[in-house]
Amino acid sequence: MKRILALLLIIFLLGLIPISQGSDGDKKVYVAEIDGLIAEGAANRFARAIDRAEKEDARALVVMLDTAGGLSTAMKAIIRDIENAPLPVIVYIAPPGSYAFSAGTFILLSAHLAAMAPATSMGACQPRVVNPATGTAEKASDKEINAYASYIASLAESHGRNAAAARLLVIDNLAWGPEEALAGGMVELVAGNLTELLALAHGMPIRGSVAGRENLTLDLEGARVVHIKWGVRDVVINHLTDPQIASLLLTIGLLGLLFGFLTPGFHLPETVGAICIILGLYGLSFIGVNAAGVILVAMALVLFIVEASTPTFGFWTTAGVIALVFGIVLIPASDAIYEMPTDWFTSFRIASLVVALAIGAFFAYALAASLKAKRAQPKLGDEEFVGLGGVAMTDLAPRGQVKVRGKIWEAEAEEPVSSGEEVVVTGKHRMLLQVEKKRKT
Repeated sequence: MKRILALLLIIFLLGLIPISQGSDGDKKVYVAEIDGLIAEGAANRFARAIDRAEKEDARALVVMLDTAGGLSTAMKAIIRDIENAPLPVIVYIAPPGSYAFSAGTFILLSAHLAAMAPATSMGACQPRVVNPATGTAEKASDKEINAYASYIASLAESHGRNAAAARLLVIDNLAWGPEEALAGGMVELVAGNLTELLALAHGMPIRGSVAGRENLTLDLEGARVVHIKWGVRDVVINHLTDPQIASLLLTIGLLGLLFGFLTPGFHLPETVGAICIILGLYGLSFIGVNAAGVILVAMALVLFIVEASTPTFGFWTTAGVIALVFGIVLIPASDAIYEMPTDWFTSFRIASLVVALAIGAFFAYALAASLKAKRAQPKLGDEEFVGLGGVAMTDLAPRGQVKVRGKIWEAEAEEPVSSGEEVVVTGKHRMLLQVEKKRKT
């Protein structure tokens, strides 16, 4: 009994000892590196990084951003996640040599703290659209430009940044380095590395609000840095949701089905085609699809089938290649790609042309082979052996054995042939070959 009372007394006294609810050693700052195209993969990474940092009770999340732009739909989803984040989100254009153009700048201006490393750049936010006649990137309509200018200005203003200067990033397509952005009120810090960033950010008030709370001060001194690692799934989704890759996967998949149709009994093309179609549709489900592009690609496949069934010396192949090029270019929905970088349109057009030309070359080769086969005189029975080459396996004086088409045959020669010498078949009688020495040229 005394032992029980002593134990209860110890537990009671321990309960009176104050327990720290957090010390400097418990501080954590999560860091996520996000680069490449702003698409559904990048949006997923932002959402997962914010969720993980919240669960680990981090003091802040630092996103090291390097992007040339991306899809407007993914950009808006990321901005919503930052606006609703339960902890401060610091967007840091880094390392040196990185940039955040187009959609990346919108994300930068929505952050609770915006920072840049030396030798980086931001801006160039004027929206672009695809010209369906040429497949090239062109300036969007004034309506779209004004809409995006108003959007970026509201983002800047709600976070205490220079709204007038932000509008010029869209209207005049300006791009600024770190010092210009700092002087123009676009970012709050220029830091050479992550350690310097955290040291400078400590004690600074956030821009905007976190969970409805404004004027929060960042407490980052002595915080432990935790880097978020991305898995294979994140990398795969990031690539699949690139409109260029998704469109080409869909096209390659349809062509795989076409080749499967043309080569019955050989199941590899249709199997690969089905897999590519599923992956392509998965990626396009996040992007949106232009019906005209899908119809043109389907039309191209029909034209290729017609060419294969009734050869017309390349007429249907040419028409199919033209339809395929325009179909691939038009597949991504136009309302999702306003913030795509200009060089993306160029690479997309080149990739479309390469695929189309490769398919055209394939059908051109098939057509040439078909014509050659039609011109060739058919060989029946024993005649098909005439002219084949082989090697004498034994001495022929006059009879012996030769190897032709990978098989051993009985053979005879009018003049002696030594073992190992090359021979040419001149005739065949039942299972006996007539051969002669191969003449040197």
